[in-house]
Amino acid sequence: MSEESFWDADEDQEIVRHGEFGLTVVHAPPPGNPATLPPHDPDRAREFVASFGTVDAVLEELGPVDAVDLVPLETRRDLDLVTVGCWGGVTEIVDPALGHCGDSFPVLEQSQALRARFPDAVIVASATIDYNMTYGAWSILHPDGTSLFAAGWHGEDHWDFDGDVRAVVRSFGISPEALTAADVDLDDAVNVFHWSGLAQLALGSVAPLYRGGRSMSAFRVRHTEDATFDMEETWLEM
Repeated sequence: MSEESFWDADEDQEIVRHGEFGLTVVHAPPPGNPATLPPHDPDRAREFVASFGTVDAVLEELGPVDAVDLVPLETRRDLDLVTVGCWGGVTEIVDPALGHCGDSFPVLEQSQALRARFPDAVIVASATIDYNMTYGAWSILHPDGTSLFAAGWHGEDHWDFDGDVRAVVRSFGISPEALTAADVDLDDAVNVFHWSGLAQLALGSVAPLYRGGRSMSAFRVRHTEDATFDMEETWLEM
């Protein structure tokens, strides 16, 4: 552990697992049309990342990155990289600290914390991690009070689940045709349900999903002690 982080692992230690992770906040009124989204606001991005619950301090701003390019995760040092896009009423953060498959659920914790700050916003968060099987966690929050959380190993029992998929479909106005096109079957069991598909449909109903031609801000951060411990357990072989 150094003054700049809570890591025990060396910064050049290789990452042994990979996945996808992100959280999006859509403030009212939802933009709908991509043309209505203004350019990225780096000042708001700095404010947002500094206040995010997994971040203890912002150490460095690295400049803009293309919003469709994933930050490559190769070594432990890369786990300190967080990107944030702020396009008008849409804010998106990509933070590896959202991924964890232990007893804590950062996807749920951070989405609930943001709901307390922004009760009128839609919040959709997800993280998937590739092991021999895939672990995933999803949180979908609508300002009408509808909420859903699901987390577990694909195909395995003992999922953490709270919510009603049909309530999500109603709140976001997702059509049967859209469900079919996304291969989302509302009758599927929790442990094989297409949660990523439902999360994308919910988010796509209130904000454009395509990020082509847009930029985000990249930051090197010191994550909190708890978040760092969880990342060591998740992404590294300790």
